[in-house]
Amino acid sequence: MSIGPMGGSSGMDINTMVSKIVDSERVPKQQRIDNERARIDTSISAYGRLRESLDSMKNLMTNFRQEKAFAARTVESTDEGLVSATATTEAIAGKYAIDVLQLAQSHKVASDVLSEDMKFGPGKLQVSLGDDSFDVQVGDRSKLIDVVRSINGSDNNPGVRASIINDVEGPRLIVASNQSGSDQQISINVESDADNPLKKLEYKTLEERAKALEKARLAAQEILSQPAPGQDIAPLDKSIEASGNQIPPSKAQADKGTDDSLSYGEQAAADGQAALDAAQAATLLKPEDRIPGWTKTASGTLLDSYYSPAPELDEKAIEKASDVSGWSNAASGTLTDSYVTPKEAQAKLEAEQARIEEKAATEKAELQEKVKTGELTAEQAKDIERAKLDPEERERLDKIDKAQADLIQAQQSFDHYSGMTEVQAGQDSKVVLDGVAQLSSKNNVIEDAIEGIDITLKGKTPKDKPPTEIGVEYDRNRVRQDIEAFVNSYNQFYQTSKSLAGVDPATGQKGPLSGDSAVRNADSRLKSVFSSSVEGAPVNLKSLTEFGITTTRQGSLEINYDMLDRQLNNNFDKLGEFFGGNNGFAKKVEDAIQGITGFTGSIRTREKSLVEQNYRLADDQSALDRRMASLESRTHSKFAAMQDATGKMQSQLGSMMNALG
Repeated sequence: MSIGPMGGSSGMDINTMVSKIVDSERVPKQQRIDNERARIDTSISAYGRLRESLDSMKNLMTNFRQEKAFAARTVESTDEGLVSATATTEAIAGKYAIDVLQLAQSHKVASDVLSEDMKFGPGKLQVSLGDDSFDVQVGDRSKLIDVVRSINGSDNNPGVRASIINDVEGPRLIVASNQSGSDQQISINVESDADNPLKKLEYKTLEERAKALEKARLAAQEILSQPAPGQDIAPLDKSIEASGNQIPPSKAQADKGTDDSLSYGEQAAADGQAALDAAQAATLLKPEDRIPGWTKTASGTLLDSYYSPAPELDEKAIEKASDVSGWSNAASGTLTDSYVTPKEAQAKLEAEQARIEEKAATEKAELQEKVKTGELTAEQAKDIERAKLDPEERERLDKIDKAQADLIQAQQSFDHYSGMTEVQAGQDSKVVLDGVAQLSSKNNVIEDAIEGIDITLKGKTPKDKPPTEIGVEYDRNRVRQDIEAFVNSYNQFYQTSKSLAGVDPATGQKGPLSGDSAVRNADSRLKSVFSSSVEGAPVNLKSLTEFGITTTRQGSLEINYDMLDRQLNNNFDKLGEFFGGNNGFAKKVEDAIQGITGFTGSIRTREKSLVEQNYRLADDQSALDRRMASLESRTHSKFAAMQDATGKMQSQLGSMMNALG
């Protein structure tokens, strides 16, 4: 509580007097709280240091408990500049010879020197990388830099990078794959006019051009070998129908339908035979069935005198009979009147064919004349001529035109290629392992080349040098370092606990945890584990002493490195049986430390108790501050009242003295 200076007229320093009175009341109590708080903070810090050293040892034991800690591998290479390798715990120890035949590299192509002011387009680039492809549209009068930006900026670009190289003779376009490997080949197809400079940016190998030419040739050959639809004249029966004549159907046709597989002569013979059969059958019919107008009232005389008339042939029928195979006199005159012989039909067909050809020749001559005079273009004349064809024939001719155009373009591409050339082949890396096994990869890292071993290739093996040898061994040095770290960790804990719980012999000063049983119990539990045997461990690996780890007279641990190295060299594959598992040495140490530093452990319990004491001290401090503030206020009020009374008395005394004169 701050109070301004008072008592100026009386000569009294009230603030100083009040402060001394309050301090005399506060100092003893504040000193007790401060001392207690310092003790608690020191103890908490000491327990923290002790717990950290124990937890560090526990973490080491957690690593030991995992059997893979003893399966770590080291890899050495006789030439790190050519081959390096890494090994997992699955790798089998041994030595392997690696002969690097070739390194993986990405595909790269380059254009010829281009003019600096060259303008491209319009057109389209179809860029392929392996099985993926994307299109790049090139606008009219585009520059080379525009093409580069379009390739690199395409959202569908699978990994193609374009750049411009400024050759001493002029700029070149370089297109490269971001991915190495033989299956990541670049291909660039250009769709544009033949005279478009964009053709210079095309890239196709000689093999691809040859395949494209062969494909176009086969496609053209296939189309041209197909029979043209509608080339033969309309079927004979349709021509006859067009002339107004009708062929009466035979009985077989009436019953089963016309057999389209029969020739015209064969069909006529069949019809003649059918007529003959009908005539012969008529003679076997009963009178009522064969005599027109027959009734039962007819006399026997009528029946006796009636006979069926024999069919007669007129001169026209006799003339036709010689043209018809299988002709029979049973054919009626009516049939022969309407019957068209093959000779008659052939004559009509030839006349019709001549008329059609004459008309077609006239129309073609007229179109050619219009092309010569410029009235029509050749393309327009072709369209007019084809418009007269049926859709099927027109479609076939369009296919032939396209096949011929593709064939011409493929031939020109093969004969007069002016596109980009390969400057670096895309290839896989290849190595020979131990002189027999061939391995490859898309990049220069061959994963699991040997089980658990990844090989990184850095250079090709020179012809005059032997293969690089890599050696895979157990990482004994790492385990040795881990055992050293464990021993050092315990010794650090031991020294820390000794300084915190002991007494300095030189000064006689006690440590902050002096006399604390938790510290003694922690060390006792650990020493008990160190001296015990591990059940299930190999005969010669039952305890720490068999690793050369023993306790000194001072209480710390020390290592006999001769014994330790002998165990690492001779029994490395058995170390996991001692340290690992749920019943191994590492688990026992973990459990012992967990009982000390765990949530319910002795050190953790001590820390929680100290924290609660700190909370109580904070409450005591708050209460003391409130009492001292109240005391200061009361004391200041009393001195102020006393000063006021003293002032009044001095004033009255002065008045009296003046009156007495």
